[in-house]
Amino acid sequence: MSGSVLDDIDDILPQEPNGEVVHWMEPRPLTVGAAGISIATATAFALGALTAVATLALLHWLGPPREDEA
Repeated sequence: MSGSVLDDIDDILPQEPNGEVVHWMEPRPLTVGAAGISIATATAFALGALTAVATLALLHWLGPPREDEA
């Protein structure tokens, strides 16, 4: 290739990255206050309790029928 073609390509191509992070690529700082942590903890506890109760109810419903000894 001729030198003029290579010069034209260099004008079109973007510059080499210099390793600097652009502003829009920086992660947002995570800001969760005490209320957010409390809500997340309460939600996790409630979800766990609901799952446990649902599992026990499902096991009771799907379990073998019990015969009364009277």
